[in-house]
Parts: sequence; C-alpha cells; structure tokens
Amino acid sequence: MTSNLFKRYVWLIDVVNQAGKLTYEEISSLWERSPLNEDRSPLALRTFHNHRYVVDKLFGITIACKRKGGNYYYLKDNADAKYSTQLKIWMLQTLSNSHALESEKRCRDRVLANDNPDEKFGLAAAIEAMEKNVCVRIVNSIPKTPEHLTEFTLEPYCVRFWGNSWYILGKIHGRKDMLVFDLSRVLNLEISNIKFNYDENFEPEKFFENYYGMDVDTELEPVTVRLRIGDGTRDLIRTQILHDSQKEVMADFDSSIFEYHLVPGEEFKRRILLMGDDAEVVSPQELRDEMGEIICRMSKKYTR
Repeated sequence: MTSNLFKRYVWLIDVVNQAGKLTYEEISSLWERSPLNEDRSPLALRTFHNHRYVVDKLFGITIACKRKGGNYYYLKDNADAKYSTQLKIWMLQTLSNSHALESEKRCRDRVLANDNPDEKFGLAAAIEAMEKNVCVRIVNSIPKTPEHLTEFTLEPYCVRFWGNSWYILGKIHGRKDMLVFDLSRVLNLEISNIKFNYDENFEPEKFFENYYGMDVDTELEPVTVRLRIGDGTRDLIRTQILHDSQKEVMADFDSSIFEYHLVPGEEFKRRILLMGDDAEVVSPQELRDEMGEIICRMSKKYTR
C-alpha cells in the first residue's frame, strides 16, 4: 500500500467519523477540497466503494449505508466493542500524522507535542495475556495493596488509554478487588503460565461508567454531583464533557449547573480545581465542604 493510498483511507474514515453521517455527494465534495487531492478531481463512485471495502478488510472499520432517508454513510460500531472502532481510528490518525511529518520535513520542527511517559513494559504483553486468559507478573514502582506489595500476579481484565498513558485493570490472583496500574510506572511486566477464569459477564465500559478516568475505588458508591460552571469555561465543558453522565440541568446568563453521577475521587477533585474560580461544587454538601477545605489550605500558603 502506498503512503498516498493509506492517507486517503484514513481521510475517508476521519470525515465520516467527524460528521456522523454523510451522503456520497457530500463526501465527494469534501474530497475535492481536501489537501490530499492535489488535482481537485472528484471522488468516483467506484473508487469510493473500493475504499470502503479496503477500509473494512484492512482495518476492520465498516462504513455502512443507511438507505432509508437519503443513502447516508456512517461508521458502524460493534455493539460489543464500542471503543474498539474509536481506538483504531485514533491509531490510524496517529500513524497518518507521522507519515505526514516525514513527507513534509520543512514543517516538522513546527509541529509540537507533549512528551508522553516512557512505557517500557506492558501493553503488548498485557493484550497477549488477555487473549490467552493467563496472568501477568508485575513489578510496580508504587505499592498498590494494603501490604504495600510492589510485586504480584495479576489477572488482566482490560487495558485503557487515559490522559497520556496506558493503564491495565485487573485482579490480584486469588483476590476479588479490581486494581488499576499505570503502565508508565510498571518496572516490569511479563506473561506467566498461570491460567485464570475471565468473567464473561464483565463489561469494561460499564465498570468504568461510575468513575472519572482511572481513579477506581470499588468500596465507594457513586453519588450525584452538581457543579456550577462559569461562563468562561462552560462552553468548553459543553463540547469536551467531563464524564459520560454529564447533564446541563440549568443555564443562566453567566453560569450553568452541570450534573454528574460518579464516584468523586481525587482525580475528579483535581479536575475541578483546574477550572479555578470558574467551578463551584453545589452538591453534595460533603464534597462541597471537602473542596472548601482544600481551597482554604491552598489559600493559606499564599497569605502567611
């Protein structure tokens, strides 16, 4: 496959993903204006369907057609793997951007990205272990158990990308509690020959729906949290939602109240603090009091 063809496939996936649904005519019109299309030629219908076929066969991403209502094309999600398609798209976009930088060397120094943690071990081995339903042996840099253990055998249940790192969720072999490990902080991870019975009823997406990010504490129950977000930040929160449960339940001229149903862990509290005085916890009172105490302690460091 040539680099140009690869970019065309990624472009097609990207425009359909971004729009949600498009007709062939709309896709062709976008192609005529695409920087990849140097001669501004239209996208032939036969070429379009050939691209759909290759995208499905090579990448496992289906561009389906909804004939009722106008022949709209959309990305067909696998109901059993909602995040799988989005993860593939992200990886393809990343690879495509890498190719773009290689071909446009004059701009390479003008494209900046934050350094990601160095994941020395983990992801490939974790995925292989999940496929075989065998445990992994982990040496972690931070104690994760009441006994302050840093070495143990883990039953890997799923991996997830969050923030700037990959994480692995699983159970210490022989125990019931779920623990999360940041692969950038794992000193060593290797596949063992110890089999475990993966719970086929376990749903990773459903498991995380009560938590913010990777801040998992199975001993805490989710609560309804209401935040008042000022006008300077609320448009950002509307488009970049903090959590899947987010609802905008009230809007005034200068602020809105957003409601969430989750476990308000430390990571969620830090996210609230990042919004500065544009964010206020309205309820529950316990969380409001806790945030007030944190802010008071911070204030004292600047007033003494």
